Amino acid sequence: MAAAFGWIMKELEGFLKGNEKHLTIEYKGDRLNAACEWYKIRNPMRIAVNAMIMQICKKMPSIRAKNALYRMIGVKIGKDVVISPDVFIDPFYPELIEIKDGAIIGWGARLITHEFTIKHIRIGRVKIGKQALIGAFSTIRSGVDIGDNAIVAIDTYANKDVGKLQEVGGVPEHNIKKLKRPI
Repeated sequence: MAAAFGWIMKELEGFLKGNEKHLTIEYKGDRLNAACEWYKIRNPMRIAVNAMIMQICKKMPSIRAKNALYRMIGVKIGKDVVISPDVFIDPFYPELIEIKDGAIIGWGARLITHEFTIKHIRIGRVKIGKQALIGAFSTIRSGVDIGDNAIVAIDTYANKDVGKLQEVGGVPEHNIKKLKRPI
């Protein structure tokens, strides 16, 4: 089993150092699903520390202090970014999240950088463009880019890239309209 995860770790290290959007690894372990062995792809203590910091940030009213804490665990955050209360930022790989200048992340939104299925592990970067708006309770899947000045409507599941000046909504996301200018 250790040899199988050694190969995964080598592939994962290459991904983390590179620029690919996402990495999908087939699980070939002895357990019934890939999620049973999550602790072999990331240090559980690091995840615990990240999760504690995120719990503090979820309730913190100060945008400046909250952004500083998120930066401390690796999230790339531009200037004038607003992250609302109860936002979930994936504690597994927060360093794969980039939020550019002026973006707004709505209440209870979720930015996911990893996923487990029965037979796969998927890890991906999440990029939120300049002055993009992520609506409350929306989920941004691993490996998804949200373009500059894009709008992801409330309660949307964004499972594919959203272009610049595009408004999307729904589960799964679908185009609502192309914006003529930033709102």
